[in-house]
Amino acid sequence: MKERILYDSFRKLFEKHYAELCSLAYNYLKDTERSKDIVQEVFIKVWEKKKDLVQESNAHYYLFTAVKNNCIDVLRKHKYTLSLSDDAVANKVADEETDTIEKKQNEPTTQEFIQKALDELPPKCRVIFMMSRLDAMTYQQIADKLEISVKTVENQMGKAIRIMREYIKRHDIPTILILIVKSMLKENRGFLI
Repeated sequence: MKERILYDSFRKLFEKHYAELCSLAYNYLKDTERSKDIVQEVFIKVWEKKKDLVQESNAHYYLFTAVKNNCIDVLRKHKYTLSLSDDAVANKVADEETDTIEKKQNEPTTQEFIQKALDELPPKCRVIFMMSRLDAMTYQQIADKLEISVKTVENQMGKAIRIMREYIKRHDIPTILILIVKSMLKENRGFLI
């Protein structure tokens, strides 16, 4: 019998204050579903642990205070979560910047890049290419100096240009270096490293 009276009192308390408590929670959270959840959690707590409050005339004070405090806790947790996610974003940006700096430090300089590309050339081809592009010698001058035909110089230069272009394609070469090498490959004038 006592349980039945207690249950009826609880139901009346719930019906009387539920909508008003949901409105109070919504003012804090601006989320209808979450507001209802908080109010229901408060009523469950009252039923499970504070049944003596159900029949008191000032039970509504407890309910309003509990809903308000639970809303504030939710907001604090949400702010903390946002703060953590902001920290995570900041850490990720810092990590990416560190990776970028390390990559740039590990990237070859222009001179190193050109040297690596030249190292890919066969020895005879490299000598002819350097005489043409770095020493600004004509094909005839190279042929005379090396005692080979002009046609051989042309063939070796064609081979050198193909190998250099393939090298550029195989590697993730920065645009500025590509432009430098392309100008070096196209022009028949001196190129300073």
